[in-house]
Amino acid sequence: MQADRATYLFDQYVNRTCSPAELQEFMTLIKNADDTAVLDLVMDNFWNKSPEAVLNAGKAEQILKQVISTDSKFIKKKPDLSRQWLGWAAAFFIICFAAILFKDQNKMPQWMAQTANLPKQVTQSITSLTVKTENEHQKVNLPDGSTVILNNNSSITYPKVFGAERMVILVGEGYFDIRHDAKKSFTVRAGKLSTKVLGTAFNIKAYAGNHNIEVTVTRGKVSVLDSQSVLGILVPNQQIIFNQKNKRINFVNVLAKNAIQWQESDIFFDDISLEEAAKILSKRFNTPITFANELPKKCRFTATFLKGESLEEILKIICSYNNAQYQTSAGGITINGVGCEP
Repeated sequence: MQADRATYLFDQYVNRTCSPAELQEFMTLIKNADDTAVLDLVMDNFWNKSPEAVLNAGKAEQILKQVISTDSKFIKKKPDLSRQWLGWAAAFFIICFAAILFKDQNKMPQWMAQTANLPKQVTQSITSLTVKTENEHQKVNLPDGSTVILNNNSSITYPKVFGAERMVILVGEGYFDIRHDAKKSFTVRAGKLSTKVLGTAFNIKAYAGNHNIEVTVTRGKVSVLDSQSVLGILVPNQQIIFNQKNKRINFVNVLAKNAIQWQESDIFFDDISLEEAAKILSKRFNTPITFANELPKKCRFTATFLKGESLEEILKIICSYNNAQYQTSAGGITINGVGCEP
């Protein structure tokens, strides 16, 4: 009887014909289910009623990405599916996801709990974003102006807009530079650890399959917690190594720059002026860089250098972007140009 009722309510939900009372009944039924039997039967009903009987693994992955991603650049190819199929896929994914989250909402970030509790809004707009890297580094700009540089084979999940709390989830390795906010702490969840700060810079290494999680501070102060208590407070050039398997904790004094060497050669120019870029390059390569005139200074561009390019290689590229040329002399480098169109 319960399965029949769940199937009926599922149909009503997908067709958007359920009353508020039926919607509440369906979500309550999922929340209170002791096992997955009801969901399994609903799944059978979902597949049987689908207008497309055969769904290979590749297409299934495309549907999932279509549902959970709000950024089209992470979808290489849109699935050729009918509106009805996408509606069924999205509704079923939301219901299963909500059922899992209902089990333990106390362990969820607030923005995830809100997603589980508002199924109608979730069907219209997924509120979290995930950025993944494979064989290169990537800089991610977070909603509050903080940044994280992801190492290879890493990912970060964060809300589209931070609410009452600032919380992200990291898998792999990332170097965080957090914008200070005295009213809102910033928390990074990685494996079984949470790292909480107000505004600072630090590195977290927490790859899946590795029992050890490493947190290293380069600037400011961070608090490291497990699910029960504060494990320690770190200041610059301190590191904590936490073994998730045996719960062993090791505090180490380190040279923080060694922990972040993996991204030291990376240069990210993100909508920056040529004048600002010249200051960064001058400091990075310890070489004076000046301008022969004012015209090229305000030219703006975006570029990324991840392979340890030389100063000359970088200048060739960014000058070509900005209608400029450069000359090298004993006193340093001089940039000249006609400026950029407004």
